[in-house]
Amino acid sequence: MNIDNYYKQQGSGPPIVFIHGSFASTSTWNGMIDVLGETHHCISIKLPGHCGMPDPQDFSSPTMETELAVVESVVNKLVGSEPVHLVGHSYGGVVALAQALKGNLALNQLTLFEPVAVWIFEAAKDAMMSKQVEQFLQRYRHDVSQQVPHVCGQGIDFWGGEGAFETLPDFIKDSMDLMVSNNIRHWDIADTVNVNLADVQKITTPTRLVSGSQSSVVAHAIINHLDEQLPNSKKYIVESASHFLVTSHAGECANVLQNPLTS
Repeated sequence: MNIDNYYKQQGSGPPIVFIHGSFASTSTWNGMIDVLGETHHCISIKLPGHCGMPDPQDFSSPTMETELAVVESVVNKLVGSEPVHLVGHSYGGVVALAQALKGNLALNQLTLFEPVAVWIFEAAKDAMMSKQVEQFLQRYRHDVSQQVPHVCGQGIDFWGGEGAFETLPDFIKDSMDLMVSNNIRHWDIADTVNVNLADVQKITTPTRLVSGSQSSVVAHAIINHLDEQLPNSKKYIVESASHFLVTSHAGECANVLQNPLTS
């Protein structure tokens, strides 16, 4: 792997490492980095199967270690042992949280924008939210297997609200169709992470948990469960935003990142 291909960087100063979500790319962060790049070294990770990177080789047995290997290699190359502020959105939030759980990189802050960490429902014994996710996944996996046109829209609407997919330009819809297998892989990982609440409680890194006021009840439930378990967390709500808040409300999200947190 040529790790040089797996990131973009901009600016100088304290390092912030950004991890985008599924069906997304490093452009997710452009609006925020336009603000933060004036004072920080902003590093955007390109996840496998995204941003022109090769597909991962673990579809038969998906593992988060594939993503973590990229994050760790990029951080070690560009930052070394200096502590970083790790930021993730959606599936990228799952990756960022997994990195914090692994504990092998120096983190001084963690910011999670609506992480799709659905595994928290089983760990927290939240049967109602688990059922909502299970019902969605049954239909989604079935329709993927039947090659239903624009099936990717089901995932966009599940997190972004009914009709969110229809607002996207056709060329974006078509590009998302090509990424469905990667998205299913992400669901396989996010749905089967083997973490208990005691593990989460050991994460002492100061953590921001950010959601949109218009986001789904599932997204809010994940944030609430994480906030209950993380010993040093703070919740933020971005008004009038939903799941894609990091692009639709980039300025507000950049302001959240600059809100001081102390350990």
